[in-house]
Amino acid sequence: MGVRVGGGEPWEPVAASDVRRWVMAMDYANPLHYDEEFARASRFGRLVAPQSFAAAMDYVHGVRPSLVGHIPGSHMIFGGEEWWFYGPRIAPGDRMEHERIFQGYKLAETRFAGQTMFSYGDTIHRNQRGEVVAKARSTSVRYLAEEARKRGFYREKAPAPNWTREALGEVARTRLDWFRSNREGRSPRFATLRPGERLPRRAIGPHSIESFTTEYRAFVFNAWGAFRLVVPEGVEDPWVNQNAGWVGDFAYDWEAARIDPREGDGL
Repeated sequence: MGVRVGGGEPWEPVAASDVRRWVMAMDYANPLHYDEEFARASRFGRLVAPQSFAAAMDYVHGVRPSLVGHIPGSHMIFGGEEWWFYGPRIAPGDRMEHERIFQGYKLAETRFAGQTMFSYGDTIHRNQRGEVVAKARSTSVRYLAEEARKRGFYREKAPAPNWTREALGEVARTRLDWFRSNREGRSPRFATLRPGERLPRRAIGPHSIESFTTEYRAFVFNAWGAFRLVVPEGVEDPWVNQNAGWVGDFAYDWEAARIDPREGDGL
């Protein structure tokens, strides 16, 4: 615990269309992040990325430092993350580097799998000037796959929602109202808010195979050959590219991926 681990780093600096592709996947229509003319006229004087773009520039969404140690027969689900931002913005041309530290774990009893491990790791995002852009603390949830199958806690699936034309029309109106509030300068500052005030609501979804595919492809590390694996200098066991304990359908085959990149893309 408290030791640096390895991970992936992008070969190339941030490209403008990496940022555009990201906000497209997030359905985040702030022209500051995709409209060159609008961005040049802004206080930034150029196109900049939203804060969330830091996740797109990290290997496997930043989960790597929370995923160390081999647990035979286990499977992992991503338990989310917390973020801290320090001011500098990511812009096209920046080179991002990452420091990854395993921070610890705890065991808990869960209804779906019995004894379950929650492990934590930090990723510090820096640009080429050494400025800390952000820090993320990720959580991995690891459990024995066979025990989860026996319990069948999630066997009952929720019925698929039936979206009516009217409901979809309301989502479209809500989405457009939120876009307009930004364009018209109606997004208030925190200090101006008052109790009970209603803010423009952002519509996220409904999701589809197309929307999930668009999001998956917006992560730069999912492009074939975009990242390289790196090891911190002087660390005896950097835990990079090792088997943390996956069920068969989720395993990577890095040797096969030299010929067929899909063997290493996580799908």
